[in-house]
Amino acid sequence: MSEPTALDRAEARAADARARMTATLGALQTRLAPRNVAQEAIGRINDTGARALDAGVVAAKRHPGKIAGGIALLAAFLGRRHIAMLIDTARKSRRDREKPAPAARVEPAKHPPRAERTER
Repeated sequence: MSEPTALDRAEARAADARARMTATLGALQTRLAPRNVAQEAIGRINDTGARALDAGVVAAKRHPGKIAGGIALLAAFLGRRHIAMLIDTARKSRRDREKPAPAARVEPAKHPPRAERTER
């Protein structure tokens, strides 16, 4: 056998490059499969959510007054219509208690017709 020529070496390098590229494409297809992408995203979301929850718990333990105030504001916002109705009802009942009693209505006197009047 003779020594490989430049053409043979180029074909061998091309075949090697094709094999590497095929392996790389296979790995990309596996990694970018919709199921795998979704699982990776869910994993990241779970990790981020757990870290955020832990940070929230730590912050709540450090500042319980602020958390209580925030919850109170949220409750007031959500119940604003009911609170407004209670205030309106209280105002109406207060106004009704403060009103003076209505004066008795006096009917105007009925005068007898002229012929029936006695003359003085």
